[in-house]
Parts: sequence; structure tokens; C-alpha cells
Amino acid sequence: MRKFVIAALCALLCLSACQSTDETLMRTISVSGSGSVTIDPDMATFSVSVEEIAGTTAEAQAKANEKMAEVYRILSEEYGIPADDLRTTGINLYPRYSYSDGQQILTGQCSQQDIRVKVRDLDELAPIIDSLSSVTNITISSINLDAEDKEDVMSEARILAMQNAYRQAEDYASAAGLTVDGPVSISSGSVSWASNRIQPVALAASADHAESSKASLSYYAGDLEVNASVSVTFNLI
Repeated sequence: MRKFVIAALCALLCLSACQSTDETLMRTISVSGSGSVTIDPDMATFSVSVEEIAGTTAEAQAKANEKMAEVYRILSEEYGIPADDLRTTGINLYPRYSYSDGQQILTGQCSQQDIRVKVRDLDELAPIIDSLSSVTNITISSINLDAEDKEDVMSEARILAMQNAYRQAEDYASAAGLTVDGPVSISSGSVSWASNRIQPVALAASADHAESSKASLSYYAGDLEVNASVSVTFNLI
């Protein structure tokens, strides 16, 4: 009987110690921090799309090839855009139909070509768009201002996010009469940046009136914002 009582007391003491340890481990706080850094853009990208329609696929493709060749000539010869900064993003061949009295009528064959252009000198962006407007019936879209190297600012944004999380934890701990002892776990969140998108002006309607109808592209570069987030669990004492 005496041995049983001693064993029971030992078990009770162990349970009490475990509960005390668990309570210490449970004294934590989890917060999410964010950081943001702004930088100036130093490059731009945009898409050029050419679409031609003809009686046959071969004719439509030949017309599209000719027009895209002029686009490439302007970009490479007049502005020195290297081949690595000109990327074909799509080539599509498809029939064009019209509908009359519920009937589908074939009206021609279409050829569409799309390229993505990178401009590393922002001072040339507006002149390039103006020059491309001399090529009729093309579409310029998705003009985005961006920065070539964002590694340093991404690192800065992460540090700011961690500092923000620590400040939040200190606020909550202080209000509870506790102190932040240090991080128990760190979970990296997303790092993203918002590039500035601008709208192009309408392109020339016809080659004969290209110079008179063309309007210069005007835009405000503004800042790029790099954002980082982090989730941190801190130990409190």
C-alpha cells in the first residue's frame, strides 16, 4: 500500500511538471508581418500583334509575315533591340466566318502572330511606339514598366517584413505584461511586385496618313512597389 502511494505521488509530480512545461511552451504569439519598398522602373515590355485575313491560309500567312518583318526591322535596325529581347509568343492560323440567316459562311483565312518586346532604355519607349504606329493594322498592348534587377529591394522588403512582425509581437506582449523572447518559427510568405501598366495611343489608321494621324505616346513612369510578407511565431516570457 505504501509503495502504491509513493508511485501515485511520483506520477502526480511528473504530470504537474509536464503541465508546467506545456504551459511555458504555449506562451507564444503568431503574427504576420509585411514590408514594402519602392523603386524607379528602368525597363518596359509590351506585346505586338499582327493579324491578316486572305482567301487562303498561305496568303494570310505571307501578309502577316511581311508586316511582322517590318515590325522587326523597326525594332532591331532603328532602335537596336537585340534578338534576345524579341520573343515570339504566339502563331495562330484559323478560318474566319460570318453568319447569315443562321448559316455559317467562310469569309477567309486568318494568320495571327504575336511577339513580346523588352525595352531596356525607357527614354526610347515613346519613340519606339510612335515608329511602330507607321505599320498599319497592328495591335500594341500590355505595356508594362518594370525593373531589371529587383534582388536587393526584395531582400530589403523581407527585412522590413520581419521587423514589422517583431514590432507587432512587442505591442501585443507589452499589452499582456510579457516580453518577446525570440522567434520560435518563421514561415516565409510571398514576395511580389506591382509593375506599372500604361495604355498605348491608337495607332495610325492608314499608311498614307501615318505621320499626320500618329500621336506620341505620353506616360508617367511612377514607382514600382515590391512587397514581402512573413509569418512568425514568437516565444513570450
